[in-house]
Amino acid sequence: MPRAALDVPVTAPHVLATMKQTHVNARITPSGEPALAYGIAVPKSWAYSKEFGPVAREPLAPRGLGFFAISTAPRSPVIAVTVTSLLFEIPIDAWAVHAMIAEGWTTVSAKWFPGPSGPFFDITGTRVVDDVEEVRRTTARNDGPNIFCVNCMCGRDGWDAAKEIFWAAHSTFELLSSTHSTRIEPWLSTGAETPDFQVAHPRSWSAESVLGAPEGVSAVDLRLLNAAKDKLLAYVQVKAEREERDEEPAPLDALQGRALAKLEHAGFTPSAPMRALGEDEDPRAPATDGWLGGLVGRGHLAGAEVVARTGFVRRAGVVCSLSMLGPTREDDTMTALRAQRAFEIVRTTWELL
Repeated sequence: MPRAALDVPVTAPHVLATMKQTHVNARITPSGEPALAYGIAVPKSWAYSKEFGPVAREPLAPRGLGFFAISTAPRSPVIAVTVTSLLFEIPIDAWAVHAMIAEGWTTVSAKWFPGPSGPFFDITGTRVVDDVEEVRRTTARNDGPNIFCVNCMCGRDGWDAAKEIFWAAHSTFELLSSTHSTRIEPWLSTGAETPDFQVAHPRSWSAESVLGAPEGVSAVDLRLLNAAKDKLLAYVQVKAEREERDEEPAPLDALQGRALAKLEHAGFTPSAPMRALGEDEDPRAPATDGWLGGLVGRGHLAGAEVVARTGFVRRAGVVCSLSMLGPTREDDTMTALRAQRAFEIVRTTWELL
């Protein structure tokens, strides 16, 4: 008989009804690091351990901050709190999805929710190990350069009994010494003139205005270079173009055609037709005032496989065209995520002056 579809709750009515009797609101400060202090609601009967597995200290490796378990039996429900320290801006939702898939999980659901310490990204996945199905629900949120994750796991057979306990842990997790900043690295401002605009970008990217642009057009090039400053890793351009008042605004497909032609002129050869960016891949796009839409696709540039992304914003008779070129996640995950995040930051902060 086929198994019922996995239920991923966003409420915990049964746990909430008895929480005062069954749960404790744990307040935990990792040894010597008050900046990592957190609170979380967990069952009183569960055991707690300060650390679990190897204790990583290098960047990009998750560190265990706390481990809660009902028993030591294989695939019994567990809650693990981790932190990953980053140096550069990346989209933490895309990072979380990539990490889950890389570990063999198939995504069941993924979305943002409000929480005690600001929005958190929630992703649930399943996988089969030794013919046994496992379920994992992870939530991620960042405080400055630290990404905090609550990871809840169990066997599929134990999911229904544990799913509300897991959601209570996710939804009550809070940072006790939060900086209230979601910027992983500092942002700098740059801009161009006629049309006059400004944007923000991560400090690790260099920016310069494009010289010699046609009348009524201004642009800024953003470049991500390697440590030796002799190799281009990723590129983003933001261009502003004033539309003629007596002409109809250019439709989206015309804007997309112009952007793709410019990328091809720069040496980009698409592997297949570029496709529209859906809200599941680009959840922050709808919040951009004047957002028209965007495309993403793979191709080749200078003998390497790359990802191209475009996007368009229209405000007050000016069209902002965004173009990005970066590596694939398979070839260079971190640079690919940094390129995507720089594109998002420029889009969000683009402002006419």
